[in-house]
Amino acid sequence: MDGTQSNKGQMRKLTVLSVCFIASLIGAALIPAKMITGMSTIPAVPDQDMTIHYQYTASLPERLGQIQDAQERKQCLIEILLPLALKANETILKQRLLIEEFRRKQTNLTNEEKKTLAALADLYMVEPGSTGEMIQELLRRADVLPVSLILAQAAIESGWGTSRFSLEGNNIFGLRTPTGIGMIPVSRSASESHAVSEFDDLQSCIDYYIWNINTNPQYEELRHIRSLTDGPYDAYALAQGLRNYSEQGGEYIRKVEKLISCNALKYYDDYRLQ
Repeated sequence: MDGTQSNKGQMRKLTVLSVCFIASLIGAALIPAKMITGMSTIPAVPDQDMTIHYQYTASLPERLGQIQDAQERKQCLIEILLPLALKANETILKQRLLIEEFRRKQTNLTNEEKKTLAALADLYMVEPGSTGEMIQELLRRADVLPVSLILAQAAIESGWGTSRFSLEGNNIFGLRTPTGIGMIPVSRSASESHAVSEFDDLQSCIDYYIWNINTNPQYEELRHIRSLTDGPYDAYALAQGLRNYSEQGGEYIRKVEKLISCNALKYYDDYRLQ
């Protein structure tokens, strides 16, 4: 939706920077050691096991839009996106652990640690300042989103995986680019210039969506609400900060809340990757 900050080329740069950055940190050992419209859900894995393996899916299968049974189509989308959302959050948690370590020893950071802190600040668009100020703002930005919220917005924006943008451009969140470079909405008027962003794969779309929520001034309210607790975060509470995600404003928030509730998506907040 409105409020995105980059075109496709910049998104690729962000993805490469994030992947290389985390890979270098891990290599350097810097990181401390059933779907219906009612209230029930078919879990992606058995109830007794809340962990799943990471399964990479590059793009939504065309067959998704051909599934006639709504329940089956919803479950298929969740099974595809769940491990990708968990992976995105896992990456952020590793960054956050590092930032928290920097906070504990901020007056005694090594030169290499200062460079790492600066790289994180650049990634999350934190303005230069004192070490303490940068760390404080980073901790507000480098944080996870409830899986239920991620799944709900993906379902809304992609029409449960049936929209043209999700199938042709891996864009499951309706993310726009103001440059005009990307997929052109059929409904775009002659006076408008925006386009819908394209992504290399679903993982990079989810990564960018969370990064956008974590850095865009439009979602400062969401970040403030999140900062009031230590987590796990409540999707309904954070949804109150999504008023600027859509021109629908408050109605969009109610739509997100209803979709989470009616599809029991909070169930998936307890899942973890093995």
